[in-house]
Amino acid sequence: MEARRGRPPKEKKGLFAKDLSQLMYGFGDVPNPASDTVNVLEEMVIDYITEMCIKASQVAGTRSKVKVEDFKFLLRNDPKKLARVEELLYMSEDIKRARQSFDPKEMEIPLRGGENSKFDL
Repeated sequence: MEARRGRPPKEKKGLFAKDLSQLMYGFGDVPNPASDTVNVLEEMVIDYITEMCIKASQVAGTRSKVKVEDFKFLLRNDPKKLARVEELLYMSEDIKRARQSFDPKEMEIPLRGGENSKFDL
């Protein structure tokens, strides 16, 4: 059995279980996959995330903060993952810009007739 690296595992079983079972179903598995299978997959996902964070921390070196560029650097040899990261970052910025341009006052609709209402419900 392989020794774990980094921090000791925390007791957070089931953190990704629902999402992973839905992903498994989306990729052709049964609607309710075996809990052992989901647990093994969850352990693999947590190990991958942990290892990537440790490696990013090593890339960051003496900086006290890990940056997005550190993860991009780690994924530079995997074009699919790097493209997905870039896509998600772009979408995040796009959503942020949309929220900033959104004016909540424009969306207010009076439920009952008032001074500025054209209709009396």
